[in-house]
Amino acid sequence: MKHFARILFVMIGVGVAVFSAYATDQMRTTEIQVADSASSVSTAQNYPFTLFIGDDLTDVTAPAMKSMSFVTSGVYTGSGTVTFTLDSDGDTIKAYTLPNVGATPTPFEIEYKDPSGKISPTSGGSYGYTLNFTPSGVTIYGLGIKMRETHRYKPPTCGGMPVLGDLTSAVFDSTESADGAGYNSVMWKGTLGGPGSNEGKVGFQFSASDASTGPWTYIGGDTCASGDWFDAPTPSTPVELKGEICQTAWNNKRYFRYRIRICSNDCIGAGTYTPTVNDVVVSWAP
Repeated sequence: MKHFARILFVMIGVGVAVFSAYATDQMRTTEIQVADSASSVSTAQNYPFTLFIGDDLTDVTAPAMKSMSFVTSGVYTGSGTVTFTLDSDGDTIKAYTLPNVGATPTPFEIEYKDPSGKISPTSGGSYGYTLNFTPSGVTIYGLGIKMRETHRYKPPTCGGMPVLGDLTSAVFDSTESADGAGYNSVMWKGTLGGPGSNEGKVGFQFSASDASTGPWTYIGGDTCASGDWFDAPTPSTPVELKGEICQTAWNNKRYFRYRIRICSNDCIGAGTYTPTVNDVVVSWAP
């Protein structure tokens, strides 16, 4: 039986077609999955994630980052606190107290906003951070954490787009077992760019590990090399994760991550439109 992990992120920076110039700041909201744990969580965890800004932040109304929050949900038992920190920076610490529910599994949702404004990029690019998550006195099941941010940007004056943009996913637990899984395919949902929805290119690299902390080596394509990518030319079409070298690197590994590349043209030259990726689906078998 195949199992599916749905990983949601919306509008990942370069995935928006621009048709004309604008004189004023525009707003864009992005959302990515930071954590998704099938195992129970009762001890301190570190969740690395990447924020990609594909927009021009030059000369926008300061600060460019209008809002940033982490929405955490799941079910818990016990009584205690959950504490959030960014990059182990004491200025970002914030603790939330959960009521005593004993052994009764109880849903919860928390929105953490960094009190220090640590994440505040002033230019486009990829930014790596780690969300430190520490439960105390509680056990959490079905933990999910999404980062949601809104930033101001200046649309291109001539309708041009960046050549490409890369995003690295959160860490996902496939099986809750040391036996790990076999990884079958990856698929994206969304649309290609342009009036005919046929412009741009999407690619993937994949990595798996026995530990949630890695190490992570992203490989893909026919060569299963770090400089190669699996081509995913059309949405809603699974792309097989194949190749003997790749399967040797991935099989029976419990944790996985992926890297997605969105190109406005052919990943070499810039184009006018880009694909928009709304969902990524990874298929695996235990």
